[in-house]
Amino acid sequence: MKRRRATDARNRRLAERFGEALCKASSQTAEAIIDEALDGGASGPEIQSDIVGAAMRWVGELWELNSLTIADEHLATAISHQALIRLFAALQTAAPRSRERVLLAAVEGQHHVLGLRMVADVLEGAGFDVLYLGADVPTVSLAQMISEYRPAATGLSCTFPGRARVLIDAVITIADSAAQTRIFLGGEGVPNGLRNAGYPWQNTSIGIVKVVDELLAEPVQPLPPAIKVLRGASGPADSVRPDTEYDSLTDARMLGIVEDANEQSRRHARRAQDFRYLAFHDPVTGMPNRRAFDDRLAESNSQALEGALLMIDLDRFKDVNDGHGHDAGDELLRDIGHAIETGRRPGDFAARTGGDEFAVLLPQASLDAAVEVAERIRNNVKQANDYNVTASVGLAPLTGNPRADLLAADEALYAAKEAGRNRSTATTRGAPSPGSRGTTPAHE
Repeated sequence: MKRRRATDARNRRLAERFGEALCKASSQTAEAIIDEALDGGASGPEIQSDIVGAAMRWVGELWELNSLTIADEHLATAISHQALIRLFAALQTAAPRSRERVLLAAVEGQHHVLGLRMVADVLEGAGFDVLYLGADVPTVSLAQMISEYRPAATGLSCTFPGRARVLIDAVITIADSAAQTRIFLGGEGVPNGLRNAGYPWQNTSIGIVKVVDELLAEPVQPLPPAIKVLRGASGPADSVRPDTEYDSLTDARMLGIVEDANEQSRRHARRAQDFRYLAFHDPVTGMPNRRAFDDRLAESNSQALEGALLMIDLDRFKDVNDGHGHDAGDELLRDIGHAIETGRRPGDFAARTGGDEFAVLLPQASLDAAVEVAERIRNNVKQANDYNVTASVGLAPLTGNPRADLLAADEALYAAKEAGRNRSTATTRGAPSPGSRGTTPAHE
C-alpha cells in the first residue's frame, strides 16, 4: 500500500509537469517526462492514463474556463499524440499479430481519439492484430470494414453525450450484420443504459487487454432488447450532428494531420519491432532463439542472480525428419516447444537454441527445484508426440560465468545421453551427479 501511494504521488507530479509542458507547447519537455516515467518503472498503460490522460483532462478544464483557446487545446493534443510514440516500443510484449483481430473506431462526428489511440497501442503491443480506423467513422463505412475484415472484437469510442444516438445506431448495425464480432465501448459519451446493457465499457487503457480477453472467451453477444428503447430515448441523430467546437473544418483537419504524422512514426516503430522479433525468435516454434537466450543468460549473470540452467536435447528426432519429412518435424518441434513452455515455471525463460536443442533459464531456482522442472518438461515432451521422441536434460547451477555454466550443463546433457537418454542429469561443477533421474525404454 505504501509503495502504491508513492507511485501515485510520483505520477501526479509527472502529470502536473506534463500538463505544464503542454500549456507551454514544449514537445521536447513532454517527451522527456515520458522517458523519465519509463526509467522510473511505470508501465505503458499507467503512463497513458495517469500522466498523459490526467494532463489532457486538466487542459480540457482550462479550455472550458476560457483559459486556453481551442488552438491551444489542439496543440496540446498533438504534442500528447507525439509523446505517446515514446511508449510504443515499451508496450510491445507479444509477437506482432499473434492474436485475434480487433477493430477500433470513433463513431461519426467524434474527433477526439487520444484515448482510442492509447487503447490501440496497448492491444497491438499485446499481440492483437489491431485495425485502427481513427476518428469520425460513418456507420456505413464501419459496417463495411467489419464485413470485409471480420474482426473478433470491435471497440467503439464516443466522447460526447450528444453522439449517443449515433453510437447506438452503430451498435445495432454491427449486431445485425456481423454477429460474430464482440463489441466493447469507451468514452464519457457512452450512456449509462448502454454501459449496463451487456457491453463492456472501459474508459482507460489500463486493464484493456483483460477486458478483451474476457470478452473473446464469452459466447457471441446477443443484442439486448433495451437497446432500441435507448435509441428512441436519445433523440434524432440529426439534432446532435457536429460537435459544437468543430464549426470549422480546419480544426478537424489539423487533428487528422497529427494522426497521419504519428501513424508514420508508428509504422517505422512496427517495422523495427518486426525486425527485432525476427532477430530474437525462432521462426519455426516462435520461441526465443539462441541469441535471445545468450543475452538473457548474460543479463542474469551480470546481475549475479542465483538459479539454474537446463540444456535439452531431443532423442531420435532425426528419425522423424528422415521418415516423415521436414514438415512433420517442424510440427513436432512446435508441439515440443509448447510442452517445454508449459513445463517451466512462471518467470523462467525457454528458448530453442539449435535444430533439436532447447534451453531453459531458471532464475532463483535451487538445483532440486531445477530437477523438478526438468522432469516435468521431460514427461511433457514424451506425452506431446507419438513418434517415441523423448528428451535428455542436463542441469547446472548458475555461477556468474556464462561460458562455464553452458559447458557444465552441456557436460551433464552428454552424461544423460551416455546413460541411455530420456533422463535428466545434474552437475555440480566438473562431474555429473550420480543421482540422475529418468527412464530408458527397454529397446534402447
